[in-house]
Amino acid sequence: RRAKLLKTKGIYFLYRVLQACALPALLLYFVCRGLGNRGYWRSLPERFGFLPHSFRQTGPGAIWLHAVSMGEVLACLEFARGMRAEFPHSRLFVSTSTLAGRATAEQKLGAIADGVFFAPVDYVFAVRRVLRALQPALVVVAETEIWPNLFREVRRTGAGLAMVNGRISDRALPRYLGLGRVFPLLRTALAAVDTLLAQTEEMRQRFLALGAERVAVGGNLKYDFAARVADAGSPVVQLIERARPAKVWIAASTMADERVDEDDVVIAAWRQMRGVFLMLVPRKPERFDVVAGKLDAAGIAYVRRSRLSADGDGAVPPLVLLLDSIGELGGLFGLADCVFMGGTLAARGGHNILEPALFGKAVIVGPHMENFAEVAD
Repeated sequence: RRAKLLKTKGIYFLYRVLQACALPALLLYFVCRGLGNRGYWRSLPERFGFLPHSFRQTGPGAIWLHAVSMGEVLACLEFARGMRAEFPHSRLFVSTSTLAGRATAEQKLGAIADGVFFAPVDYVFAVRRVLRALQPALVVVAETEIWPNLFREVRRTGAGLAMVNGRISDRALPRYLGLGRVFPLLRTALAAVDTLLAQTEEMRQRFLALGAERVAVGGNLKYDFAARVADAGSPVVQLIERARPAKVWIAASTMADERVDEDDVVIAAWRQMRGVFLMLVPRKPERFDVVAGKLDAAGIAYVRRSRLSADGDGAVPPLVLLLDSIGELGGLFGLADCVFMGGTLAARGGHNILEPALFGKAVIVGPHMENFAEVAD
């Protein structure tokens, strides 16, 4: 047992040495991202563990839910509501890692959570600062966010550690297995998890192969949602009513890789149509201006959601809407006749098609649905 303890300490020591060497590169990354989007500058204090004073707890008992990005936040909506109902006297804090995830969490969970913040980078000093502030009794991590220092420090505080909606994609599995053989930190980190709820039995076996010890099948949280139709007073609804199109086509969560830019494909396809209203929805906020530039270059009349008023201006509306907003798309699927889901022509593993399917809409995807194979089936 002593030998195992020494080995574990050695593994974590090596990890921290590597982290110290990588710190300049991490800071340079945030500097570069901050030059393009000031949101990254504003996120830095929280990423290094400095939370608002109002988050500080005087005693243990809080719940910390981490959902890395927009997709994970949306998947955890009903789960978070369930935790709030089950533990009404426990403060609930939600962390994300991306700007889109943060915006979605504030919009969708702002009335449920006691605070939303950017998760700390996986450095001991940052993680400890957050744990001292929140004093959680339980830390819940969604899907496949495996952070060795976070997991170890949570265990040191005596708090419970759980992973929910656990999944490992076909593409990621060989990388994880290879990493685990070369550097056993992954296995050590997963062994620290008190409860891991995998989406399927296949996912359960994958986590066991990677070193997790307490794994059960909990189902897919993405199935736990209610379809909420957009309000009739929504500016988007009123725009479509004024346009009176023959059909409405939503191109959702479009992305790009080195081989294909889905926005280019969508624009080219729409130009061959007649009387079809296109709602173009880039996946990431940093692409909003890029896609607007593509529409301008193509000479296509369009309107941005951010510049759309509820009353309209009385002019004949264009047949293209660039939805440059966060968290609004789910309720708009009910307006569509057909939905193309992005991340499927570009090799991005796909996105969740359950919401448009629940509205009974025809759904088009490309060949890449690896991250949602069960949903696609």
